[in-house]
Amino acid sequence: MKNLLILLDIAFIVFVGANLYEAKKQTNILFIGNSYTYRNEMPDIFEHIAISMGRQVYVSSATKVKATFRIQSKRTEVYNAIRSKEWDYVIVQGSSRDMLATEEELNDDTFPALKKIFKAIRKNRRRTKILFYMTWGYKDGYKPYGEADSYEKMSLKVRDGYLDLKKKYRFGVVPVGMAWRDSRRKRPDVNLYIKDGAHPSYKGSYLAASCFYSAIFNESAIGSTYYGVLCPRICYYLQSVGSRNVLYQRKKYGLIKEF
Repeated sequence: MKNLLILLDIAFIVFVGANLYEAKKQTNILFIGNSYTYRNEMPDIFEHIAISMGRQVYVSSATKVKATFRIQSKRTEVYNAIRSKEWDYVIVQGSSRDMLATEEELNDDTFPALKKIFKAIRKNRRRTKILFYMTWGYKDGYKPYGEADSYEKMSLKVRDGYLDLKKKYRFGVVPVGMAWRDSRRKRPDVNLYIKDGAHPSYKGSYLAASCFYSAIFNESAIGSTYYGVLCPRICYYLQSVGSRNVLYQRKKYGLIKEF
């Protein structure tokens, strides 16, 4: 009995020590994206949330307005950013309309572009974890495209497109778009868009940052004391929505094997 208690004590010490080490270890994260990433300085919001939760992070980004995967693959700045550090995570985000492309467009433009970006990431550090940033549907959908001419249609089209990428490349997807959809259904009074009906408000960016925190650290963002320009109550709501949509759906979005 005494030996068993000693073994349990040792196991507890090892467990606590491992978790303390994980919390103190610096995690390096690079975001590659467009205005859906850089608006409201979302990577900075993510960084502040992580720091408030006791995490040590180094966060950088390589962004360009209206950039698709194809445009990103041609940017010298993207490859310079990839080579600038040994990244633990690289988050890759394209245009929401990338997911509305035809099969021919995907084969001719999207897949070759992603292959080039992923090759550079792997060459820089083979162990880097690559995650897709699932974006959201426009507030009223994309009218020129019949299969995405409403918010609901476009939201699901974007989701299915990223799930196809997950299946093809075996990389996890951070379901920001589904957290967005969840919030729109339950709290339509929480406006996640700016006036153009496409880009995120500060609340939308805070929701995205909460999703990334849960995806990368495999824990809820609830409890973060970083509120930015928002009140604590709305931040708690956004933290809970983001965390729930990531942590309850890890298997579906290929996030379990990342940890």
